[in-house]
Amino acid sequence: MSPKRRVAVMTAIFAAIGIGVSVGIIAIGGGFGGKGPDIFNPPTNADIWVVGNNIRDGTTLEYSLTARTETSLLISAQVSMVFEDAGDNWDVEFTVANGTAAVENNVKMSKELTREGQLDSSFRPYFDPIQQSIFAVRDMEYGQSPKYLVVTAPWDQIFYKSSDVIVRVTAEETVETQAGSFDAFVLSYRLEENTSKIWVVRDMPLPVRAEVYDSEDQLQYQYELLNTT
Repeated sequence: MSPKRRVAVMTAIFAAIGIGVSVGIIAIGGGFGGKGPDIFNPPTNADIWVVGNNIRDGTTLEYSLTARTETSLLISAQVSMVFEDAGDNWDVEFTVANGTAAVENNVKMSKELTREGQLDSSFRPYFDPIQQSIFAVRDMEYGQSPKYLVVTAPWDQIFYKSSDVIVRVTAEETVETQAGSFDAFVLSYRLEENTSKIWVVRDMPLPVRAEVYDSEDQLQYQYELLNTT
């Protein structure tokens, strides 16, 4: 049976037994890999990662962050986020220490960690780099499919030099951070020579570590979890 025909049959089987098109997408993207689910033991809802899950009233996340945008730059900044329940949203108290400067600001965010309402303009040079780094995984999109914690599962599609670069889960490994060791799933992709990597942990609401490069092989951002309570 040809690979194209085999993919079509696999996708039809998944749809027929109620697994859904998303698993067919994993198969089309290269099949299953690693120690987890496979074609005969397909992933379930328990294998889906959702940004913001497992945040509770009072949750605190602290990161070390280096990130640059067109208008601002953070270098080894200490970023603290304290989440307080506000009904359908979170009131998030941000504290950012960047060099000798330290700023605090409260931002209302949805349960999916999108900003709601206005942002103090004086805080934007600090908030934008956080949005485009620690929160960047929130905006990943691949065919409207869920984000499966399965090796080879696609998470995002980047259009680069007239082609598609797929961000996918490439490995499972133990990652060391200042907050401790975590069993993580590694998202990775490459635009030029350097490989970008993001480490996602099943029960954490945001990635615990990342090292991401731009199209000129320059470091775009890197961060690491320092503490969580």
